[in-house]
Amino acid sequence: MNTQSKLTILGTCSGTEPMPGRHHTSFTLLHDQRLYWFDAGESCSYTAHLSGIDMPATEAIFISHTHMDHIGGLPNLLWTLRKLATVSEDAKRRLANREIRLLIPDMDVFEGLMAVMRGTEGGFQPVFDLVPALVTDGIIYEQHGLRVQARHNFHLGPSAPFKSYSFRIEAGPKTIVYSGDVKSIQDIDGLIDGADLLLMETGHHKVDQVCQYLKDSDESFDKLVFLHHGRAILADPARELATAQSILGDKVQIADDGMELHL
Repeated sequence: MNTQSKLTILGTCSGTEPMPGRHHTSFTLLHDQRLYWFDAGESCSYTAHLSGIDMPATEAIFISHTHMDHIGGLPNLLWTLRKLATVSEDAKRRLANREIRLLIPDMDVFEGLMAVMRGTEGGFQPVFDLVPALVTDGIIYEQHGLRVQARHNFHLGPSAPFKSYSFRIEAGPKTIVYSGDVKSIQDIDGLIDGADLLLMETGHHKVDQVCQYLKDSDESFDKLVFLHHGRAILADPARELATAQSILGDKVQIADDGMELHL
């Protein structure tokens, strides 16, 4: 990743009831002036637009799995992109006839999403082309210096076809690993080695167990940032950060909504 790349965390909460100051999980990666979305929890497009993220630069949207705390904001994200092209000539010019890829692990959910979108104003006829594709194991995207590898995990059970994935994202010379939701920490074994940044969920796992497992692992990584927070972090993030840093030192952080990471 070069100096033009920036990761912005839009939502850090797991699938809880609404929490003050936190939205469900979503982050964007701006790489080489192109924007990529990873998961789309509630209000992601609202937060992105009002914080000045360049939404007409959107190239692709990657969904790890189709639980509501990861896709609840997806219809509004697509609707907002369409709306921006109706209120801004610059956005219209930049989005017109563009392909925006949507990588999603459940096409039945996509078809349901499209039924909802067709029920909104104008029948959802954007100036851009939305191109869906099924997430499967392997390289699912490789364009413009960005390479995304998907690997199934067992968050939604062991039966194929798998519908929950973790991602290894290579942006230029830098590597980000996003756990998605996983059944066990072992689900990402072999995926994180050499990563510059590991984004790890805690909605289903304890901070100290994750940190100790990673410390004892043979896999190397430079920085660990927790997101998709479970109730322990939501109740007392300072306490949980102290616990994590007692094991891994200052290479670990706990994400807040709006956090920006430059790699």
